[in-house]
Amino acid sequence: MKTLIHVWTHTFNIDQNHLNKYNHLKENNFYFGLGDLLRSTIKLFYLAKKMNCNLYIDLQLHPISKFLDIPFNPFASQVLMNKDNIDYVCYGAVEDYINNHTPNEIMYMLTNDFYEGEVGLDAQEFMKSILTPNTEFEKIINNTLKSIPFSSYNILHFRLGDNYFFNKIEEDYNKYTDIIKNIKQDNDILITDSEHFKKHVFLKDNIFVLNTFICHLGIETDEDKIRDTLLEFFIITRAECIKTFCKIHKISGFVKWISAIYNIKLVCYN
Repeated sequence: MKTLIHVWTHTFNIDQNHLNKYNHLKENNFYFGLGDLLRSTIKLFYLAKKMNCNLYIDLQLHPISKFLDIPFNPFASQVLMNKDNIDYVCYGAVEDYINNHTPNEIMYMLTNDFYEGEVGLDAQEFMKSILTPNTEFEKIINNTLKSIPFSSYNILHFRLGDNYFFNKIEEDYNKYTDIIKNIKQDNDILITDSEHFKKHVFLKDNIFVLNTFICHLGIETDEDKIRDTLLEFFIITRAECIKTFCKIHKISGFVKWISAIYNIKLVCYN
């Protein structure tokens, strides 16, 4: 039986011949946020079942590993030894990649492959087992939950674009605050990828915001920012409802897969 290890990492090998064959969307930027990793891992979960492969998820090379319990992987030491040999496998190419390896080979790879199907209970439990806060981080989550002035809450999630993570863009936010005015409830929490927008809404509207740093988990190395973005992730998993607006996609993968894994109602206001 073949063994496939999905290595969550910022560092991987990109073969140009592979891209020439499979990169139909002509992507140039190869960094993957948590939504990308969740989606592709769910895809691999079902693909491994279909192709009769052992599947392990390895987090030890990703900076979020400091805050999560590391899932069991009997090949963890081999992953460390091969940390410079992780293959990037383009969307749509994973099945070919697996078929091109012999049964006794261990495949160390990272993919952002697409998945559009249902997420069943088996996949939900598998994903939750990967996304388990360690003891210290669980205390931080619980302390943050205690600071929220609502016994239950909704999330207002505004995804404006990757450049907003770096505070490179300021614009007229009134078109977004108009959306908020139409949909907000007293127990809403705003989470966004724009520090400027977060400050704007905090000053203009009576909406609860978390005192957190903002970052993109696919490229960030600052430990405090990684902790805070992962903290927002787990705060969202406890919400009653996610109300989301995404400027750059039909829907943000960050909240789409939280909704699918944790059975949280998701309403899109694009």
